[in-house]
Amino acid sequence: MTGNQQQRTIFQFLSRLILVVKRNPYASWTIGFILNNPLYKGVLILGSGTAVAQLIGIGTMPIITRLYLPSEMGILAVYSSVLAIFSVGATLRYEFAYALPKENEDAINLFGLCLILLCITTIGFALILLFGRDLLINAFDLDAIKQYSWLLLIGFFGMGLYTMLNYWAIRQRDYKRITYTKINQGAGGSVCKILLGILAFGPVGLILGHIVSQIAGITTLARAMWRKERNNLKAISWNRMKSVATTYKSFPAFNFPASIVNTLSLQLPPLMLLALYNSEVVGFYALAHMLVVLPGSLISGSMGQAYLGEASKMVRERSRGLRSLYVRTLKHLFIIGVPLIGIPALFAPFVVPFIFGDVWVEAGWYCWPLAVMVIANFVVSPTSHLQLYGYNSWVLMFDVVRTIIVIVVFYLSYLLEFPIMVTIITYVLVISGMDIISVILNLKAIERFKSRINT
Repeated sequence: MTGNQQQRTIFQFLSRLILVVKRNPYASWTIGFILNNPLYKGVLILGSGTAVAQLIGIGTMPIITRLYLPSEMGILAVYSSVLAIFSVGATLRYEFAYALPKENEDAINLFGLCLILLCITTIGFALILLFGRDLLINAFDLDAIKQYSWLLLIGFFGMGLYTMLNYWAIRQRDYKRITYTKINQGAGGSVCKILLGILAFGPVGLILGHIVSQIAGITTLARAMWRKERNNLKAISWNRMKSVATTYKSFPAFNFPASIVNTLSLQLPPLMLLALYNSEVVGFYALAHMLVVLPGSLISGSMGQAYLGEASKMVRERSRGLRSLYVRTLKHLFIIGVPLIGIPALFAPFVVPFIFGDVWVEAGWYCWPLAVMVIANFVVSPTSHLQLYGYNSWVLMFDVVRTIIVIVVFYLSYLLEFPIMVTIITYVLVISGMDIISVILNLKAIERFKSRINT
C-alpha cells in the first residue's frame, strides 16, 4: 500500500468515525466532555500512547515468557528493584518542584540544578559499585545480580535524565510528547528482550530491555525542550541555582528521604521474596504483579501525570476547586478500577498457563490477592501529592511508617515460616490499609490549603 493509499484509508476511517459519533448523542457528549476538560483531555492524550505501549507489552509477553525462565525473570525483578531504590536519589527530588515556580527562569534553573546533581550522584554511585559492590551484594543477599551490577550505572543515569525531562514536559503540559516517549519505550524494550532472548543472552537480555524501556524517548524530550527553551537556558546561573535550591529545600529535606522509603516499601517484595524463597518465586510474583498492574496502568499513569499538571496549576492560582477535583478523580478511578483490574485477575489462574506456558501456572494464583492491592493503589496513587499542598513532612512520615510495616510483615513471615500465599496476602492487606490512610491525609491537606487561601 502506497503512502497516498494509506492517507486515503485513514481519512475514510476518520470520516466514518465522525459520522458515527455525530449520530450517537452519548458518544458525542462523552467526547465533548473529554475535549473540554483539561484533566481528561490530558489523560486521553497520555493514555493513547500508554495504550499502544501496553498493547505492545501484552502482545510480546507470551513470546518473552517462552524465551526466558521464571528464575531469569526473577533476576530482572531484583535488578529493577535495586535500580529503583538507588535511582530515587539521582536529583534529590528537585524535579518535583518544577511545577511550582511562576517564573520560567526559576524553573529552568531548577532543571540546571537537577542536571548537576545527576552528574554528581552518578559519579558517587560509580564509586559505590567500584569499592563497595561486594559489601552491598553480601549485605542484601543479592548474589543473583552480582555479575550484572555494572548495568545498574547505565540505568541510574538514564532513568534520572528521563525523569528530569519528563517532569519538565509535565510542567509545560506537553502530553503529546510524553505519549511519543511511552510508545518508544514499550516498543524498544520489548523488541530488545525478544531479540536478545532469541540470541540466548539470558538475564542480560531482560536487563538491557528493561533499561531501554525506561530511558527511550530522552532525545525526543530533550529536542523539544531545546527548541522551546533555548533562550531561557541562558538564564541558568550559579546564583539563581543556589537561590532555587534554597527556596525549594523542602524537597531534598523531606521528599528525597520520603521517596527512598516509599520506593523501599514498594520494591522490597522482590528482594524479600528472594531472601525468603528463591528467584523462581520472585519470577512468578513479578509476572503476576505485572499482569494485574497492566490493565490499569494505562489510565493510572496517564491520570497521575494529568492530575499533577492540573492540580499544580490550581495550586499556583490558589483555586478553591482543588478538593472537588481530588474527590471527583478518586470516584472515577474507583468506578473504572474495580472491573478493569478485578475481572481479568479473576480469570488469571486459568488463562495464564495457556497464554504464557504451563511453567507459569503459579503466577496466575498470585494474581488474586495482588489485585486487591493494585485496585487500591490504582485509585489512590495518581492523586496523592501531599507535597503540592506544602506537606512534604507528611509524605516522609507516611512512607517511613509504611516501610517499617512492610519490613515487619516479611520478618514475621520469616519467623513463622509462612507459605508464599500467606505472605503475599498479609502484604496486600497492609499496603491496601495504608492507601486508605493516604486518602485521609490528602483530604486533610487540601482542607488546610483551602483555609490558607481564605485567610
